Amino acid sequence: MMQAILSTITTQNDINLILNLFFMKNIYKLPLIAVTLFLFSFVSAQNIDTTSLQRNKNGKIMFAHITANVKITNSVHFLREALQTTGADSFVLEKATIDKLNMIHQRYQQYYKGIKVENAEYMVHGKTGIIKTINGDFQIVNVGSIKPTLSQQEALTYALKYVNSEEYKWQDSSMEKLIKQNTNNPKASYYPKGELVIERDYLKGGKNLLLAWKFPISSLKPNNEQLIYVDANTGEIINKTPEILDANTPLTAQTIYSGTLSITGDSFGASFRLRENRNGVNVETLNIQNGSNYANAVDMTNTNTNFINGSWPNFTQDQSALDAHWGAENVLDFWNVVFQRNSLDDGGIPAIGYVHYYDPYSSAGWPNNAQWDGTNHVMRYGDGDGVNYKPFTELDICAHEMGHGIDEFTANLTPGTQESGALNEGFSDIWGASIEHWAAPSKQTWLIGEEIFKTSTYDCIRDLQNPKDIYAVEGQHPNTYHGQYWDSYGEPHINSTVLSHWFYLLSQGGSGTNDNSNSYSVTGIGMDEAEEIAWRTESHYLTSSANYSTARTLSIQAATDLFCANSPEVVAVTNAWYAVGVGAAYSGNVMSISGPSYICTSGTYTVINKPTGITSTLWSSSNTSAATINASGLASKVNNGFTNINANMTGASGCTTSLSTNLMPVGYTPVNLSSSTAGCNGNTQTWDVITTPTSYGSNWHWTVDYLGQNAQIYIYNPYSPSTYVDVTGGGTIKLSYTDLCGNAMTNGLTVYSSCHSGYGATNFTVAPNPAQNDVMVSAVTNSNLTDAKTKIVSSPNLIYGIKLTDMLGTLRKSFEYKTGIQSIKISVADLNAGIYSLSVFDGQQWQSQNIIVQK
Repeated sequence: MMQAILSTITTQNDINLILNLFFMKNIYKLPLIAVTLFLFSFVSAQNIDTTSLQRNKNGKIMFAHITANVKITNSVHFLREALQTTGADSFVLEKATIDKLNMIHQRYQQYYKGIKVENAEYMVHGKTGIIKTINGDFQIVNVGSIKPTLSQQEALTYALKYVNSEEYKWQDSSMEKLIKQNTNNPKASYYPKGELVIERDYLKGGKNLLLAWKFPISSLKPNNEQLIYVDANTGEIINKTPEILDANTPLTAQTIYSGTLSITGDSFGASFRLRENRNGVNVETLNIQNGSNYANAVDMTNTNTNFINGSWPNFTQDQSALDAHWGAENVLDFWNVVFQRNSLDDGGIPAIGYVHYYDPYSSAGWPNNAQWDGTNHVMRYGDGDGVNYKPFTELDICAHEMGHGIDEFTANLTPGTQESGALNEGFSDIWGASIEHWAAPSKQTWLIGEEIFKTSTYDCIRDLQNPKDIYAVEGQHPNTYHGQYWDSYGEPHINSTVLSHWFYLLSQGGSGTNDNSNSYSVTGIGMDEAEEIAWRTESHYLTSSANYSTARTLSIQAATDLFCANSPEVVAVTNAWYAVGVGAAYSGNVMSISGPSYICTSGTYTVINKPTGITSTLWSSSNTSAATINASGLASKVNNGFTNINANMTGASGCTTSLSTNLMPVGYTPVNLSSSTAGCNGNTQTWDVITTPTSYGSNWHWTVDYLGQNAQIYIYNPYSPSTYVDVTGGGTIKLSYTDLCGNAMTNGLTVYSSCHSGYGATNFTVAPNPAQNDVMVSAVTNSNLTDAKTKIVSSPNLIYGIKLTDMLGTLRKSFEYKTGIQSIKISVADLNAGIYSLSVFDGQQWQSQNIIVQK
């Protein structure tokens, strides 16, 4: 599974250069009038795929397939026409990437009169120099003058009054020194620098776009990072967004969660510490000494390489650091191996984690918390309270929090109470589960934070398989969009499970009824393919303001890019969204292999519902070389056995997928019989006779050969995998049938009854049983007992006495034979219908079995 980003380009000159090299031609330029007329034709109805066109509440395009032959070098001009922008609107390229499918993805930031419009981004996706799809969130801005009434300093006064921290990081000399060191910039400072932006007044209802001053505020007491937006004309605080992203739950940790492991550190003087260079990325795990000031952090050292109990003096107090360090290693390895990503930013950013973090001024739940600090790009882990919770250094918590870093450098989904915040948290849970499954598959993949509890009150923070888990410490979560437990105030951790449960269903499959009373069925595609789709959606398509509806649309597009239209993967993505209440179920064509369900001598197979441009290759797989198939789809028998017919599909865009039939019989298909007992019921033993294969024949017929007994056989569901046969004695069960190719066969299986009194511990038989008029009671001869596994108590076996009692123990008939007899017929015509006990004395002991009298 690969999702390599071949190159990352961040300036307009860079993108022009890469496009010129990649497409082997110069940027396409036309006179302005010609461009306008030319591009107008691009956005006419016939040139945009209206079946996929989606608009926002202002009527602007949110997503569209482009059918016009528009060059990607004309992206900005095309966006202006498609979105019907004004002269005040502009787009600035922020980043462009080329993926493993050789598709280019451009991310543009919207500006209004040169002022950045927050969370207004638009993306253009192309192949071979032509635009294929566009998506984003274009805003209609009308703020009048862009000259602020308030100066930057005046607006900052309002921001600081709102934050009201006891101390800020720029007021602490050690923190100021640290930021200069970390950034290698002697002029760097935590002191807030304002930026004029266009922002929505979310704290007042989010109806208006306003000119605002944006300030990054770094507090020390409490330790916090946040963006504050101040109305540039009135001084009102119109929005705030956190730069610290956390698990938002009271948790505690105590010891290493994953046993004794191999980790990597480095030598430090005469000691060893938790630092390393991992594939070019610096990894550091530091002790912040129960505080919140990064400048006070120190290394945890040991005089030898064994950071274990008895060899490390600080083992008891610092053991959780080993989990944090191992967690960071596995997070980096996952992104490097699976997606060829160089650290969280794909640029080798250091992975720094602080354990023993504690902030007494914060309301974020310390010490029962872990967080990603998006301003300083570091991790911080609380120790837990030691009573209910252990330290917050469990693997999936590390992966979740560092997943926020991944998001920051890709989709940058806006944290907070909007749906983008829920998506942000949901993707972090997806990567928490994925990395735990990849690095430690024996752990509980779908429970987040399941190991950090000291008591059995709770079993997880969130349950991705069953979001409504009553033992989740955060409380029950929704599994359906706006369904039960959906938080109407938009709490992102709660509402995130709609996305993470979508991922569970996509990878594992499932069926049921959601909170909308809609029945769903999803065929899982496995973790690898599900991860590819989720990653492509987050890294190449989503913008910062994305919601659940756009996530659905763009994940379907990501699946189409990777696995082709009409593929099982696209079907699964769509149906998984339907299962969680977002959008409709899949209703289009589905690629599949069409052909006979068995092969006698030959059969023809084709792939149906292939989209235009998809090529397919058919092949046969079996462990008996049962069949071959040629390029025309003609499968021919080689040997009797079984086979799958498979197909590999490849699209011109680079998408690939595969299909396979169920295991099919080829030629003569013998049936194998096996059995297991299901226990005794009275005098009857039930045998579970299993046929392999189970349904490859017709004209089925069962018989039973008994050892000297005319007993009955009851056949249930003769075409099911498990055929139940009631045997009132020992013998051979035979299956005769004609297979699908006309071959007649008979197979047999020898079974014995261990509970029937005539073949268990007794030396006589009764026939018929059940009976209406007479029963024949016969002593069993030695020859008949050889295979019946019955104890021989006399030779020859003779009958000396017979008693017949009802189930209440009342004697109904009694016979005595002084010289002994071999057999005797007894009339039961005068008895009422029911069950009776017939006992026989063989000269040494009485033996009994039940008989049934029918009328």
